[in-house]
Amino acid sequence: MYRLAVLLLPIIFWSCDPAPDDDATTTGESFDRGAMLAHWADDIVTPAFEDFRTAYADLSTAAGTYAAAPTGEALTELRASFTLAYREWQHFAPFAGVIGDEYRLVERLNTYPTNTDRLRTEPEANLQLPSNDDVQGFPALDYLLYGTDDPAEFSARISEIVDAVDLEAPYMAWRDGGRDRYVSNSGNSATASVDRTVNDLILYYEKQLRAGKVGIPAGVFSNGPMPTLAEAPYHAELARTLFLDGLAAIDEFFSSDPGLATYLDALSVEREGQRLSERIEAGFDLARARAEGLDADFATQVTTDNTALLQLYDALQANVILLKVDMLQALGINVDYVDADGD
Repeated sequence: MYRLAVLLLPIIFWSCDPAPDDDATTTGESFDRGAMLAHWADDIVTPAFEDFRTAYADLSTAAGTYAAAPTGEALTELRASFTLAYREWQHFAPFAGVIGDEYRLVERLNTYPTNTDRLRTEPEANLQLPSNDDVQGFPALDYLLYGTDDPAEFSARISEIVDAVDLEAPYMAWRDGGRDRYVSNSGNSATASVDRTVNDLILYYEKQLRAGKVGIPAGVFSNGPMPTLAEAPYHAELARTLFLDGLAAIDEFFSSDPGLATYLDALSVEREGQRLSERIEAGFDLARARAEGLDADFATQVTTDNTALLQLYDALQANVILLKVDMLQALGINVDYVDADGD
């Protein structure tokens, strides 16, 4: 999440509607959307949520142990739990909206850059308020665990930040009826589960993966690189890993069967004589290859060779067009969020 960064950067608004001469084509109408939703719910969303919930519970335990006795061994365990939970979050974040936007998990867990001044000077900040999203979640923990001279000084605050986010309420809501309502809502409308899930997926890909993790620190929306706006700037080995985890979550969701790739293939959707699903999957592969060659720390990457990060952005951008225009047009899905930085 990069709400603060976006507010600070000049952005250009323009529509992403398909051009009249777009050559994407479709044939056929039969596809079992209900079976696809059941697969998404049972094989992707639920396991991702459970894995994250488990990792986050371990993080909470480690934070409590460190608060009670801030030893070097406890700090090592806490940092390891933090890294694992942050990585598991990347696999669940694209689907957090499926569980329920009312829980605000994306905003509360990954709004960055964190406000380090407020973290130090406002220890009593109410973490339930949206105005305090920038002093909690993983970015705040990244700073307190890796960006301070003595994390022990903030041991109680670390535990408080972790425990401020309740995953049990959304988990129980999903398990006790949410999943069934999601799967049964298999129609074709703006409020149907397929339409909402696909919009959430593209929103995550466009705003968080492409812009938040890459474009903003690379300076795409500003006059130059902005390393302080990179994700996980204090844990110097983590940013590339988080990006690759997020990309893998999107790729695996798209390619799973039955899923969006098989849906497009069932409709015989092509672009320039090639299956649209193949072009999108090739775009994911290109982005992954470009990311794997980058520095593990994106804040360092933008200062040493920003061109390579810009090339990653370009690879991601190519798939925005395929996903947001060609795919949505073929599936008869309208964009349900505001485009604020241009495509």
